Amino acid sequence: MAGTVRALLVGIDDYLAITPLAGCGNDVAAAEQVLRVRAESAGVTLEVRTLRDAEATREALIAAFVEHLGSTGPDDVAVFWYSGHGSQEQAPESIWHAEPDRLIETLVPYDARTPGVFDLADKELAQLLGLAAGRGGHTLAVLDCCHSGGGTRTIDDDVTGGVRAAPADERIRPPGASLSLPATRGLGGARPPGPGGGPAARWVALSACRSDQKAKERPVRGVTRGVFSAGLERALTGAIGPLSYRDIHRMCTAATLDLVADQSPQLEVSEPGDLDRPFLGGAAVLAAHPFTMSIRDGRWLLDGGAVHGLPDVSVGSTEIALFPIGAPQGGVPQAGAPTPSAGPLARGVLTQVRVGESDVRITDGEGALDPARSYRASVGRAGHAPGGPAGGAANGGAVGGRANAGSVGSGPAGDLPGDAGGDPGRAAHIGRWHDLLDRRNPGTTIPVGTVDVAVEQPDGTPLPMDGTVEVRCPPGQRWAPARIRVVNRLGPRLFCALFALTQDHGVVPLLPGGGAWLGAGEEAWVLDATGEPTVRMTVAPGRSRAVDVLKLFVSTVEFDAQQMQQAELGADASRGLTLDPAALVADAAAVSAQDWTAAEWVITTLAP
Repeated sequence: MAGTVRALLVGIDDYLAITPLAGCGNDVAAAEQVLRVRAESAGVTLEVRTLRDAEATREALIAAFVEHLGSTGPDDVAVFWYSGHGSQEQAPESIWHAEPDRLIETLVPYDARTPGVFDLADKELAQLLGLAAGRGGHTLAVLDCCHSGGGTRTIDDDVTGGVRAAPADERIRPPGASLSLPATRGLGGARPPGPGGGPAARWVALSACRSDQKAKERPVRGVTRGVFSAGLERALTGAIGPLSYRDIHRMCTAATLDLVADQSPQLEVSEPGDLDRPFLGGAAVLAAHPFTMSIRDGRWLLDGGAVHGLPDVSVGSTEIALFPIGAPQGGVPQAGAPTPSAGPLARGVLTQVRVGESDVRITDGEGALDPARSYRASVGRAGHAPGGPAGGAANGGAVGGRANAGSVGSGPAGDLPGDAGGDPGRAAHIGRWHDLLDRRNPGTTIPVGTVDVAVEQPDGTPLPMDGTVEVRCPPGQRWAPARIRVVNRLGPRLFCALFALTQDHGVVPLLPGGGAWLGAGEEAWVLDATGEPTVRMTVAPGRSRAVDVLKLFVSTVEFDAQQMQQAELGADASRGLTLDPAALVADAAAVSAQDWTAAEWVITTLAP
């Protein structure tokens, strides 16, 4: 862990101008306790500043961020934990490209909605996170609030509790109240360059729900809490050994869905490798098992399904082995973790595979499992091991004349290397890449053409999308600008996740949070680190071109897209990739409630 953990904890129950909440103070008190236990056990210094209710004015919140988290050094960790109302406001026309619904997500300070006082906009929060991360330290943001805009604080019919959504602020900020904070101007966004122009600042964000959902409060062990905060506390205090952010997200999701419906915690990272980084930073740790299992509604559920490559039960038995969170492959715990057994705690088989999750029946060792915990699951697939060999997948899901990206691997030598060099870990990494490349749903009823993709030059001139897209770098330059957007032209509302499969076997999600719901007429742009819709397509030194595959998954139900993400092999990335695309399917006609499909394009960036 780092030398000093600097935490700014903000919990607002009482507001000047909007409906109060009940559990936010309890959330930040519990958060401080969790941080203190972890800091003391690791022998590091914890410096906490807490703002409660009237202390958390807009001006005071910004000042505390700048003064307390702004001094985070390269060996430190900055934590911003917010529990309170979330809301939205009208977006200025200048940033409509980044806000498909023309609204900005906001945090609501104590004195917001009073004359002259606005919410803290997401663009302003990005600047503050950039300030905290700008010196190279690890930065974590935890946001337990709604981002659903026009919702008001209500009581659900089925259970006593509330939601953390203030009504949208219909005011439009005057020119003098821009989205650039005076204290942080010049930072340029959430990921400014590091010290001396080095690598961009890195951050991790855990939030309570999607932007179209409500973050709920509920009684938990007799105390009103934010469901997300309570689930996060449960994850951080109930696991064996070190926890990666990927582990935390899955465990927190399971705990949240155990308490409420229609609330999906979100995980965002600035670098793919940080998904498997330990909580509060530190050395990178590879996740040992790709899936997690927990009990929901009285049955064991695996957080992966057909879209993640799990075979249908009709093709044969698929076995599952369960290990404690914190134990690497083979069941051997990480350093410092207990060693209860060298083998799995229990075993099971898949009994039903849906789009994004699966049912499991425990066949051996059920007595060793605690229903209150989550477990890491290793999946043995019918026919071959997880990740699979190159090719071999069913060639289903017609792509309407677009190139089959499965042929890319046979292209020019060096474009898509596949030699594992005798390294089993490298072979598994490459296998996962090819498994994702070849993944199809031959039985889909979602037709082609409703969700479309456009790759454009900076002036809006479209580039041909006939299977292969070529982007040429200007003379004397090894990168080319491009604009990429995904559009649902006809509907129905579909969950879209877009990936870049790089030639060095990286898998990069291209939409915030891994994926987005798009209704008819809605579009999503691929944005750069500063929130602009122009991205760089880069060719690495020593190469004449970069060849990547753009893969889009479209589904009628939401799934965990971050689970597919993986870093590139080798010390040098093939490109500074911040792009996206792919297009697909959907139709206003009848579509199954559980359906998905995929399509892909090859995009080649040519050096001059």
